[in-house]
Amino acid sequence: MTYPTEHLMDLVALAHATADRDELLRLLRDGHQLYHQGLAEIRAAVTAELGNAPETALLEQCRTQKLFLPADARRADALTALTIARWERTPTALAYAALAERAAAHGVSLLPEEGS
Repeated sequence: MTYPTEHLMDLVALAHATADRDELLRLLRDGHQLYHQGLAEIRAAVTAELGNAPETALLEQCRTQKLFLPADARRADALTALTIARWERTPTALAYAALAERAAAHGVSLLPEEGS
C-alpha cells in the first residue's frame, strides 16, 4: 500500500469513531489532500505506461473499457479517462469515498451549502 492509502484508512477509522462535525470536517480536508496525492501517483503511472502509445491505441483502449469520451477526444482525453478508470478501483479512492460518506452522514461536506 502507498502512504496515501494507509493514511486515508487511518482517517476512515478515526471518522467512524466520531460524530463531531468539526473533527469530521478536519478529517475530510486531510483526506481530500491525500486523494489528490494518490490521483497524481496514478496519473504518473498511467502516463509512464501509456504515454508513448499511439493516440488511436489509447482511444481504442477507452472504447474497449467502455469509457465515455467525446467524439473529438484526443490523447490527453484518453489518458485522463484511463487514469480515472484505474483510480476509481484503487484502495485509496475507495477509502476516500468511505470517509466522504461517513462525513456526509453527519451533514459534513467540503462544499459550502447554498445560501450560506
